[in-house]
Amino acid sequence: MDDKEREEEIEESPSDSDAGERQETAEASEAPESEDQAAVEEPETCKRIRVQNLSPRQLLELDTCTRCSECVQWCPVYAQDEKDDLTPRAKAKAFRKIMRAQDGILSMLVPPDSWLARKLNLKSRQEKRIERFVQGLYECSTCGQCHYVCPSYIDTVELWEGIRKSIVSAGYGPLENQAALTSSVKSYDNPWLQPRSVRDKWAKRAKKQKQIPKVPKNISKEKAEVLYFVGCTASFDVNIKEVAVNTVKLLNACDVDFGMLGVKEKCCGSVLLRVGDPEYERLAKENIETFNGLGIKTLVTSCSGCYKTISQDYPKVGEMNFEILHMVQFIDRLIQEGKIEFKREVPMKVTYHDPCHLGRAAGIYDAPRRILKSVPGVEFVEIERHHENSRCCGAGGGLKAGFPEVQQKMSQARVRDAVATGATDFVTACPFCYQGLLVGITAEEAPLQMRDITEILTRALGVADDEEEEKGSGTEG
Repeated sequence: MDDKEREEEIEESPSDSDAGERQETAEASEAPESEDQAAVEEPETCKRIRVQNLSPRQLLELDTCTRCSECVQWCPVYAQDEKDDLTPRAKAKAFRKIMRAQDGILSMLVPPDSWLARKLNLKSRQEKRIERFVQGLYECSTCGQCHYVCPSYIDTVELWEGIRKSIVSAGYGPLENQAALTSSVKSYDNPWLQPRSVRDKWAKRAKKQKQIPKVPKNISKEKAEVLYFVGCTASFDVNIKEVAVNTVKLLNACDVDFGMLGVKEKCCGSVLLRVGDPEYERLAKENIETFNGLGIKTLVTSCSGCYKTISQDYPKVGEMNFEILHMVQFIDRLIQEGKIEFKREVPMKVTYHDPCHLGRAAGIYDAPRRILKSVPGVEFVEIERHHENSRCCGAGGGLKAGFPEVQQKMSQARVRDAVATGATDFVTACPFCYQGLLVGITAEEAPLQMRDITEILTRALGVADDEEEEKGSGTEG
């Protein structure tokens, strides 16, 4: 059966929920109801989903889907969990149906608090419709692949995030496991339930272990041209802290005048924004005010999620008076200006994973590849799906928190892509992707070493630790 036939079958065949609704209607019309029972019942109304935060363009996009199935063929989540509810076309159709039930002609003819609405069990039917939609809405990494293959150019990432905000405001989201992350961000300014006081512990430990000569200066006390925004994952995850340590080594080796916020650094808010929590705007405003008051020329981060949030999402909240760069852009610029000289060969056969937030979201594809190809000894091989068609690792968009088993399968699929290249080392430029891909390497028992691009650069500049050098001589993670 080809995709067109499959689509027609889906459209023509009634869904389980539609069949259930018809059965509930029949049962409701037959079930007797006493006058006393009707009198004491509360009005059978659902929580209202408001769409004021969706732009006119986004509302039009809900009707723009041509149901061509192109998104289905490319969706990395659907590839691991083949449920039609997960597809962009199904989500658009389901949300339209929810809006019609809430604001359509039937809702005007049969008010939700009327006797007939209770008789027809409209509230229960709408609640089940919303519950099913919310599951599909959040089983998505918002990777943006569907946007790039959509012939109607629907901006699916912005659309899903906007709808998630409406869903959260109505009290239907996020999912329970995702709510733990957002609650932690609001309470501790990080999603990992860690106290603010230990945010810079990685730097103090690195100094104690003589990985770096000193803890970078506190930029809120000592002025610097560059702010290194570390991000939550590299700050708190002990398996990822080397990304932060290596970034500091690089900045030191390049004689960059930089500093950090230390314990005053807060989460960028990406976690809140991706799942639709309106508290994101408060956090973004606080960070923008802090950054603007530092007198910096450039903010640099080695986290793709932080980069996407600060460079693309913050401008919608407030103005910023400095340049925002991902570390690969910053280092690539220094290389182009002749300010970096690699001193050592790094004998590796590497392939590179494009993070969704750095690649599809920001269009940064060439800088990390130029960097890797400029390192002596590195043999670069391209992975099968790359650039705008890079296969998502599943770590973002709240997917890993809500559906860890799906994220693992997605990560394993990406790791298999890397193994097929014959590379010994799998490189990325995002701590979150690093974290997510490690899951796949472990599950696959793959003969790959996971690396952040900063680690390769510290070795090429001759500032890597002896332990890192020894780790680099092997091929297994």
